Amino acid sequence: MKKTNILKKIENAGLKKTKYRVNIIDLLEKADGLLSASDIHQLLIDNDIQMDLSTVYRTLEKLTENNIINRIELEKEKQSLYEYNREKHHHFMICKSCNKIETIYDCPLTKYEEDIKAHSDFLITGHKIEFYGYCKNCRKRLKIN
Repeated sequence: MKKTNILKKIENAGLKKTKYRVNIIDLLEKADGLLSASDIHQLLIDNDIQMDLSTVYRTLEKLTENNIINRIELEKEKQSLYEYNREKHHHFMICKSCNKIETIYDCPLTKYEEDIKAHSDFLITGHKIEFYGYCKNCRKRLKIN
């Protein structure tokens, strides 16, 4: 993503432009998958960007609060994972053995969510679903049908 788009995202959220925010957003936007705060911290160091781990956590929290990035909290995990918010609704399938994560972009709940909104006084702002099970390789290794 161009730096100008990152700066616009920060500005539209009403946040101050800091080098920490810009670097973390840029890193997550370029990432192939979900990253932990520790992963992000290490990648920043690898790119000669010095930032305390506590600053990474504070910055991730602020960016999550402002919907610039998404936080994913997985069952039985002690750490959250983060991704750039591409504003495309999706869910995850997580392997309980190897923690492999696959993204699902086709959500069957969209129609159901619209029906709930139409027939209740509840304002739905979103939903999250994670499917847990075993990936093909782990099923084979663990001999699970």
